[in-house]
Amino acid sequence: MNEITIHGNLTANPELRYSAGGVPVLTLTVAVNRSRYDRRSGGYTNLPPVFHRVVAFNQLAENAAASLIKGATVAITGQLADDSYLKDGERRRGVKLEAAEIAASLRYATAEITRNKRPDTDTGPAPEPLPESTTEDTAA
Repeated sequence: MNEITIHGNLTANPELRYSAGGVPVLTLTVAVNRSRYDRRSGGYTNLPPVFHRVVAFNQLAENAAASLIKGATVAITGQLADDSYLKDGERRRGVKLEAAEIAASLRYATAEITRNKRPDTDTGPAPEPLPESTTEDTAA
């Protein structure tokens, strides 16, 4: 299996569309910033970012489209796949990441988690909202 994880920032808002069969398909691009330690200067040198094309399907696609915006920091895990397409009448090839999981980074942002009902189940009550944390000042 060729599963990888990338961490980076969305370069644009995710694009959600639907296939002819009605399957949700999400496409997005993630910029991964890199740096390298330079022994001569004793510090880190920034390298040009690497851009990764990502595709997600079904409920993951819809949830990500509803949750993420340009600039969001994400961690995406999935499998590499061949990406062949026509551009200006010329056949182009590349690699894309087919996402199995997409997570928003909470380092510089907050998120409110809402559980969606799983589409393949119909039993049981609706999920309870996650409890809100409370902070009390214990200093007197």
